[in-house]
Amino acid sequence: MDSVYCTIITKSRLYQVLALIVSLDKVRAGDFQFFVLCVDDETYNLLIKLNWKNVHVFHESEIAESVVSLRKERKIHEYCWTLKAIFLETILTKYTDIERITFMDSDLYFLDDPEKIFNRQPNCSVLLSREEKYKPEWKRNFIKRVTNITGEYNSGFISFRRDKMGIACLNWWKEKTIEACKIDPKRGIFGDQKYLNEMPKLFSNICDIELPGVNIGPWNYLKYSFSEKDGYVYIDQCQLIFYHFSGVRIIEQNENIELIHSSTENTPFVFSIYHKLLTQLFTLIKQIEPGFNGFASEEDLKSYW
Repeated sequence: MDSVYCTIITKSRLYQVLALIVSLDKVRAGDFQFFVLCVDDETYNLLIKLNWKNVHVFHESEIAESVVSLRKERKIHEYCWTLKAIFLETILTKYTDIERITFMDSDLYFLDDPEKIFNRQPNCSVLLSREEKYKPEWKRNFIKRVTNITGEYNSGFISFRRDKMGIACLNWWKEKTIEACKIDPKRGIFGDQKYLNEMPKLFSNICDIELPGVNIGPWNYLKYSFSEKDGYVYIDQCQLIFYHFSGVRIIEQNENIELIHSSTENTPFVFSIYHKLLTQLFTLIKQIEPGFNGFASEEDLKSYW
């Protein structure tokens, strides 16, 4: 297992993580290993029942008890952010043949092979995805203020090599997120994400991802023209590696699923691809586990709005 991927989910992200796995399976032709940490029993039991090839399912109880106790102190999303570096470290400790591990938010969807990212920069200890926001002239000052709060990078896609700098950086991130992992602009904290700003300053061989077409999402999709050719999706002249459906919430409407999201202006056609797959997965889960509720909770929708 030279290079593996992982994520952390609650039951309201189940459909999306299945879509992520299906997209990886397609672009990797089945050649991948994916690790999922479930923070509730329902999600864990359902993934075990599905028993998908190449998917390794962990329960939060398999993480150190001292860390799991943080759940009582933190909101569920803060707790999941805290678990990122811990889960990465857990996998690297258990599977000593892994050379690279990449965390992916559950709402990513791949249109091309992510290994192209690593092949482009094979020697980087850590690969960071810079969150380049769309900056129309009238929004430049606003975007600058937002970036000052959220940070320069997006923690929804971050990759570590098993080398001295990679492990040291991962351990530092783990300690920082255990210390504090909430949104607190006054303290300069934005969950697990703003800590990424410090990584290139504190450690060597920390690289920005160079390959275009990475981490396109609601913050920058308006910059690009989307097209499809020969089975590939392009943004301008570059192949789209993955789209980040950040902020998308799934609800049930008349026994069908509906996607709620804030980016409705000139929404790219990849949303139609995503919605079609999610509908198929919703039908699948309904057949396997009719009582499963993988929709956005009332609390989640309140925080969204």
